[in-house]
Amino acid sequence: MISLFRKLNLPADYWEQYKAEAAGSLQQRWRRLSEGLLKDVQPDKIWVSIRTANRARDRPDQTPSSAERGESRLTLESFLQGCTGKVTVLAGQPGSGKTLLMSFIGQQWTKGLGPIPSSHLFVLLELRQLNLLSDPLSLSELLFHHYLPTNGDNEAKQAVVDYLLSNPEQSCWVLDGYDEFQKKLKRHRVQNERLDSEKPRPVAELISGLLSRRLLAGSTVLVTSRVRDVVDLDGLSDKVGQLLPWDHREIKECVNNFFSGKDGNLAANAAEILFSSRHLLAMSSLPALCNICCVFLQHSLHRHAEKTKVPGEKAVGVKKKPLEIERKDLCELSRVAWRGLEESRIIFLDEDVPLQTLQSSVKSGLFSQVRHGRGGGVVNAYCFLHLTVQEFLAALRIMTSSDVSDADLKKKFSLKTRWTTKSDQKTVFTDSLYLYVCGLASSDCTPALEVVAKATGLKAAQNWVQKRQALVLKLLEALCRSASLTGPKILQLCHCVQESQNQQLAQQVVRVRPTLELRNFWLLTSDIEALAFVVNSVGTKDVGLDFGACSMELECLDILSRYMRTIFRSRKYGDKFAEKLSSVLPRFIALRKLEFCGASLSSAGAASLASGLQNCPSVTELNFSDNNLQDEGIRHIADVLAKLQNLASVKLGRNNTSLEAAECLVKHVSSYSKTHKTRNQQGSTEYIKNNYCLLFIIFSLSCNKLGDKGLKKLLDFLPRLSKIQRVE
Repeated sequence: MISLFRKLNLPADYWEQYKAEAAGSLQQRWRRLSEGLLKDVQPDKIWVSIRTANRARDRPDQTPSSAERGESRLTLESFLQGCTGKVTVLAGQPGSGKTLLMSFIGQQWTKGLGPIPSSHLFVLLELRQLNLLSDPLSLSELLFHHYLPTNGDNEAKQAVVDYLLSNPEQSCWVLDGYDEFQKKLKRHRVQNERLDSEKPRPVAELISGLLSRRLLAGSTVLVTSRVRDVVDLDGLSDKVGQLLPWDHREIKECVNNFFSGKDGNLAANAAEILFSSRHLLAMSSLPALCNICCVFLQHSLHRHAEKTKVPGEKAVGVKKKPLEIERKDLCELSRVAWRGLEESRIIFLDEDVPLQTLQSSVKSGLFSQVRHGRGGGVVNAYCFLHLTVQEFLAALRIMTSSDVSDADLKKKFSLKTRWTTKSDQKTVFTDSLYLYVCGLASSDCTPALEVVAKATGLKAAQNWVQKRQALVLKLLEALCRSASLTGPKILQLCHCVQESQNQQLAQQVVRVRPTLELRNFWLLTSDIEALAFVVNSVGTKDVGLDFGACSMELECLDILSRYMRTIFRSRKYGDKFAEKLSSVLPRFIALRKLEFCGASLSSAGAASLASGLQNCPSVTELNFSDNNLQDEGIRHIADVLAKLQNLASVKLGRNNTSLEAAECLVKHVSSYSKTHKTRNQQGSTEYIKNNYCLLFIIFSLSCNKLGDKGLKKLLDFLPRLSKIQRVE
């Protein structure tokens, strides 16, 4: 009877059964991942920046050019619309929530919601787990031995595969964490011939086949990755988006949710500390780091509250033993993290970690258990809560254990960026390790490192830790003195120096490069914070920042007020950007030079900047060349010149202006040389000549539509402008 029933079952029936099993697995996964979430996942409120993959040629540092990257932003819900049948890449920083979002999309699919139709089979593969697969395998083995073993027999499995091969457009493959996949794609090796799905082959070939459409052409493919590895997918992806960091409103919502129901004073104090610290606020723009900041603040405030009490001797003694156990487990866990780094391992099995450490790590949340398919069954496997946790613990091992030699440290210590360079060695541990090492080199960390070093068995732990910290600072100093670093590496150097909190190193960065030039990449608030730390180290000395086609959130402008020379060059900087800049210009008390050239500034933007500039009396140079100010915009600029007493240079060339604008500007300049009455200290009336704008050294109206008549009129006014040395 059973065999008759099987004969009556069609491939579509087995397909539906396997989909139901996949739905149950995804629901279970979501329940585990969503436990303790501080915010509901709302795709219509998560923002993505659209960028176009570089299909034409390689840039030297692989940063997207202004022509290659779109500037539009839209919600995740809108971004994923129409993704069926295509290859879509979602990039983001570590901790931005990529893995959580893929699980959420899977959970939506189980309810018939979201961008993936319920008729599809939803296959979610964590690429870090695929690193454990060393033997060749077929598509069928990938599905039933690794992703989801089925309750059916071989006939059922073959029926599912047959249906999949006949209807590939009814499948969605989520490849989560391409940056954690050891076997990166080699673009020159991507071929065009179809793959035989029954032939066993390395797992990297299967992944490459899905992406290049040589396997299951027409299927939907979603890929997540850190930004620096997206370049590998150029020419393969149909759409690429980058998750944007949280704004202040989202951070505040997360903090409120974390402290909700806790002591009222504790919540208020924590929020005040976080929002008053630019560094903590910048960190909190990433969901994972925002949660860590909240945990840190809660712990710190509780400890501060306990110090105000006078504990009895018994209470103090009870707390000592658990702390010792925690230190031992922490040392062992840092050893596992370092060994994983050396072997490029992210997934660990039972035999890799001592049982006591494994149990305490899972209980504390530092370790999480994952399902790992092996030989048709499921075995226990573990990974750190996040790759950055493993990187931090590996850095802790570097700074507290003689197992890591000075040579090992030097080998691992090199600047990395969010973008891949041709000379970069591709590893999964490249984003945060060196930053954590620099942070642990701070003298503020010395006492804590000594405690951990003693727990590892080091003799003379204090002396050893200080020597290791000195070595890190020496390596960092050599990078600060280097004059050959490019923009992305300079930015990462600033991050390292900020982590070390070393003022002398920060001053060295600026001493070598008085103007920090940044070109053609996305800047985050944390990037601007790192730049600000370096600039603030030199006090009132002249430091410049030159942005060339760098995208940034408008909130970044709030941090720039300490720069003396600020330059914006790109068509992407328009009136909206100028309006935000004008609102913070009054805080630019040290501003000497402002360039807003080669941009998309119109008369409206000029009006905004003029309004802000009247509160910047220290300005000596203005450059608004190569915009579209036209006559009205020039008038707005002219109106503010009288209030800038130290102005020595004004450049307004290539602004599509006429004779009328030139005449207006020259009259404004010449009219400021007037006398006015004032009273001296004795009360007598004096007549003082106002020569503010007669200090102009350079006066530029080049490449405008003045014509011969306009030029003659300009020459007629020159005798009144006696201090001008050059006219362009």
